[in-house]
Amino acid sequence: MLLKSVRSILIVTILLTGISCSKSNGGGASNETIASIITQGSWKVHLYLNESKDETASYSSFVFTFNSNGSMTALNGAVTTTGTWTEAVDSGKRKFTLKWNGGGIPVLLLQIEEDWILKSKSATMIELTDVTATNNDEIHFQKQ
Repeated sequence: MLLKSVRSILIVTILLTGISCSKSNGGGASNETIASIITQGSWKVHLYLNESKDETASYSSFVFTFNSNGSMTALNGAVTTTGTWTEAVDSGKRKFTLKWNGGGIPVLLLQIEEDWILKSKSATMIELTDVTATNNDEIHFQKQ
């Protein structure tokens, strides 16, 4: 009888431990911001879906750097484009907004100038989406 009780307690403990250790949605700890990840190193576009059409190859030569002061650069060969990024929580969703500075911005960069919603995150991948009545876009930044 005592052995059955101990076994039952042990099984319940194991089950509760497994539940409490499960991963959270959003690709990381819920208190970890996009900023704490994306400001570490350089990033490439791993996936870009524009209206569900894969346009990833168009971004293969771009390298993005996101600085902790909210500035960013997109380097494409010898051409550098500057801009700003912000992160905020809006209606319970974590938003990541990209905005390029000045005129003469490459069309490819203007396409990704949006208010993105965080889909998931890890130390090496940030997945963002913009799904509205007129948009169905997704972009993934992968750490180099």
